[in-house]
Amino acid sequence: GRSTEELQWDLDYLVQFWEAITQASEERKAPFLIHQESNVIIRAVRDYLRQDIGEVLIDAENVYEDVLSFVRAVMPTFENKIKLYKDEIPLFSRYQIEGQIETAFQREVKLPSGGSIVIDPTEALVSIDINSSRATKGQDIEETALQTNLEAAEEIARQLRLRDMGGLVVIDFIDMTPAKHQREVEQKMREALEIDRARVQVGKISRFGLLEMSRQRLRPSLGETRSEVCPRCEGQGTIRGIESLALSIMRLIYEESSKEKTAEVRAVVPVSVATFLLNEKRKQLADIEALQKVSVVVAPVPNMETPHFEILRLRQDETSPEHISSHQVAQEYNAREEDTTIEVPGTEKPVREQAAVKAIRPAAPAPSAEKKEQAASAPEEGLFSKLSKKIAEFFGGGEEERTTEERDTSARDNRNGDRRTQRQDRRKSRVARDDQRSGENNRRSGGDRRQGGQQSRSDDNRSRGRGGRGNQN
Repeated sequence: GRSTEELQWDLDYLVQFWEAITQASEERKAPFLIHQESNVIIRAVRDYLRQDIGEVLIDAENVYEDVLSFVRAVMPTFENKIKLYKDEIPLFSRYQIEGQIETAFQREVKLPSGGSIVIDPTEALVSIDINSSRATKGQDIEETALQTNLEAAEEIARQLRLRDMGGLVVIDFIDMTPAKHQREVEQKMREALEIDRARVQVGKISRFGLLEMSRQRLRPSLGETRSEVCPRCEGQGTIRGIESLALSIMRLIYEESSKEKTAEVRAVVPVSVATFLLNEKRKQLADIEALQKVSVVVAPVPNMETPHFEILRLRQDETSPEHISSHQVAQEYNAREEDTTIEVPGTEKPVREQAAVKAIRPAAPAPSAEKKEQAASAPEEGLFSKLSKKIAEFFGGGEEERTTEERDTSARDNRNGDRRTQRQDRRKSRVARDDQRSGENNRRSGGDRRQGGQQSRSDDNRSRGRGGRGNQN
């Protein structure tokens, strides 16, 4: 949707940038920083500022000046959309930006009608489930499902852009019986994804109500860059219950104690698990000690949380003659954990090298929209000029009309006279040709008559001579 002048200007600017980079690379020896991309604000203005955006509000004056200078140099048509925010109320609080940012980190996102969408990124794909919940926007079940799915389609496209999720995406829409409603939801999904900068491929809703689509990975998603794996569940999302975990630990204690030359088995567990083992499973632990003839020590650690635990097996040659109590075992574990979590003292941050080529102003100003407006107003001027000419001819142009009419009539008369003379000449030539042909025919017919008379006379003479001879005989 860009004009030839804008594309040519952009090409000239990139060529100018490339020449500056090439020149800088020849002036210094490698390695050094030649060019570094602009900050995140300039990149956001460059990539996301479009015609459908009404205004861009900036609450920092120095950032406002930087953005304004960049827009004047590269996109002068958007200069009037860059505005400085000076209100006392914080910018994010005035437009509820904080709430919009929080939705990008939530697993469940609410819809205006009362429904919700649940986004679950997995290793293979991103699954999105749509729940109607308290949605009652439609008159019946089918209408409610359609309206909820339409709202969900718009919100899903928006969340994919906010979270920058890529790869395979599977959406479980609410079941819709009419095929017409399914086509409407598919069309709404495609329209909502048109403004996405990433390449998106959208399929059709299957008979199970699933829609498959793929989105290009432009960069790591928001969850990958701003989230950490849970240290307790290690990203699984769920943990085992206390009873299940305690029974699993007890089986491991039995396995370790059944090995040869085992003198002692230590179980370092959370307080809740230790309480369950020492009370509900006290008899089973005593049976293991009597059967395997080993010592079983259960050491509760307050700082440990489920499902973490540690089982230690001590051989007969590793035990010390002094008895070690369970609280000492817990203290040793805490000391080991503190040693492993000691942070390395931070070193001084290296000085960031300045780029050799920074922002370059274009050699020529960017093409503005004034030329387009002039080109668009040109047909209007031609229409007004035509109307003015018609009005002038109507009021004061009678003589000119007469002269033009007389000229036209004289030209027509001349043309008609020429045509008539040409026709007369053709007729005369035709008459002369006909006369010549008729004279020749008359001559030919007279000669034929003469020849016929002579033949008839000779025939008569012959017949007379034959008759006289017959009479003599």
